[in-house]
Amino acid sequence: MKKLLCVLLMLFCMTAVFAQQGGFFSLGGGGALTAGFTTWSLDQDIPGNLHRYDTSQLAAGPFIFIDMKFLEISAGFPLGTLNADETMSGDPNFPAQIYSFRGGAYLKLPITISSMFVIFPLAGIDYDLFILARKDDERDAKFPTSAGTDTGAMEALSTLWFKAGVGLDTFFNNHLFLRTELLYGLRLPNEMEKYLNDSRTGVNWMLPHGGDFKVAIGYRF
Repeated sequence: MKKLLCVLLMLFCMTAVFAQQGGFFSLGGGGALTAGFTTWSLDQDIPGNLHRYDTSQLAAGPFIFIDMKFLEISAGFPLGTLNADETMSGDPNFPAQIYSFRGGAYLKLPITISSMFVIFPLAGIDYDLFILARKDDERDAKFPTSAGTDTGAMEALSTLWFKAGVGLDTFFNNHLFLRTELLYGLRLPNEMEKYLNDSRTGVNWMLPHGGDFKVAIGYRF
């Protein structure tokens, strides 16, 4: 995590230097809607609901971005809910309100359609750092990991995403534009999922996946 923060800090510094030298530089901010799912494939010979281990999370929050034509760096604060399939509704940790920080870096290839529209495919990484998971009764949720004791959201849920998608910049003039992005991808299993995957019987595989929809106002210098 410390290495990732150092890399993001270096990229922000590079962006500032690039902007001072008169490069293709823009910044902005807006809102993001994000959804994540963990789909478990279970042995059909074992009795029980085949979706009993599936989890989902839906979150929304503000974000900012800095853009260097071929590179986009973003940071946001998603707030949402972590849910499990109805067969796990008795688990004391579900549902839980989640608070997190998300930092990302994406390579992009802008393609000018006209003076008003620029479309760009993009691909990169996000890191979700979960700050807190809290129950409705204001208790902090704890999650099982290989550490042997239940741990907080930061240690149990934080993880790395790999995503790709497409974006569109709609320019109102030479500087002001509306940015929309649609992304989807896969993530690494978090520490809770690694532990559950090893400890549960009848599990064939596990697929953590999800996507984002972002809308922001930007200014190009």
